[in-house]
Order: sequence, then C-alpha cells, then structure tokens
Amino acid sequence: MTGGQGLPTWRYERALWRSGAVRVAGVDEVGRGPLAGPVYAGAVVLPTSRLRWLSRLRDSKELEASEREELARAIKRTSDWGIGAVSNQVIDQIGIVKATRLAMRLAVAQLSAPPNALIVDGREFVAGGIPQQAVIDGDALCKSVAAASIVAKVERDAVMCALDARFPGYGLAQNKGYYTAGHREALARLGYSTVHRLTFAPVRAALRGRPPANDVLEAMMTSSP
Repeated sequence: MTGGQGLPTWRYERALWRSGAVRVAGVDEVGRGPLAGPVYAGAVVLPTSRLRWLSRLRDSKELEASEREELARAIKRTSDWGIGAVSNQVIDQIGIVKATRLAMRLAVAQLSAPPNALIVDGREFVAGGIPQQAVIDGDALCKSVAAASIVAKVERDAVMCALDARFPGYGLAQNKGYYTAGHREALARLGYSTVHRLTFAPVRAALRGRPPANDVLEAMMTSSP
C-alpha cells in the first residue's frame, strides 16, 4: 500500500442494514479525468462473512497494481459485482458527467439481483429509483465503495493496456489515458487517435495545433490516475 489514509469501514453499510436494506451495493467510477479511453464504474455487494481479504480493502489508488489485481479476484469470487463502461465516443456525445452516471447505472444493472440501497462515491446519483447515499471520499471510507473502485480500476487498466497495443506512441499502458508530460508530447507529435476524447480541452488544442491554456494544463497535470 502506498497511501496514508485510514481504513474503510462497515459504518455506512451497517446503518443501511439497520434500516432494513439487506443488499447494499457500493458504487464508484474510474477514468473520469483521462483524455483517452472509456469511463468505467463498478458496483459491489460484499459478503458479510469474515473473509480475511476484506480487511485489506482500500481506495484503489492507495494500492499497488498487484494488490488491486489480487483483491479484484477475491471480490469476483465471493461477491456480487457488476461493471459498466461508456466509450470515449459516447463521452463526447453526452458529456463526462452523464457518461459517468450512465456507467454507474450499467454497473448496478449487472448485479445478479437489484440491491436494496446504494452507497455512491462522491456527489453522484445513480438513476433507477434505488435508495442511495452519496459519500465524499467513499472509496477511502466505505468497504463496499472501495471494492467497487478496485474492480473498476482493474478492468479499465486492462482495457487501456490493450488499447496501447492498438494505438502505440501515446503511452496508454503507463498513463492509462491521463494527461502526463509524455501524453502531451505524443498528442503534439502524433495528433489525436480515435480513442481520444475530442471534447476534452487538451485534445481540442491538439486538433487546433496549439497548446491549451496554462490553467487547463495545470489542472490536467495535477490529476492523478
């Protein structure tokens, strides 16, 4: 583990269980900020048995890749889980906010049975009429949301590595589509590809052949995968 945050707990799930919600799903998105590739979301209903790996759950960003992959396998073996993905083309058509919410709704729809309640990371809302609670930093605070962040990130990272082979030169296997110095240089040198989000400012700037404004550069360069 690489971060210093506290451990996610069962606090939010327990509150919902006490209210009568038997199946509580955590929901989180991955890939909202990159310049390339799809946005993904995960939905997970964790087992309530005392499995040892549950104590190792963290926000996916706080784990090494090997830890994420190991935990994703454990989650998939023992939990009810779903994945939703929305392509870069659809992101360009409807915008990243709507695309993120669509990915979350698709992930919840992939669960084997409808959950009684959702715990959603951040300030997002999942359409469909299921009672839900939004939790800021939910992936760091709530076990179910942390699990959702892990399965979504592992799935998206694998897709970005596959896209790197199809669209060489942008470093997608390393940067996962996020805006890095190398990605910026590749856009300037190669132009955009069909996997890029054409409505995102740095990609639009590459289309015009000039760099984006400094405030856009600073915001994108400080976003972490």
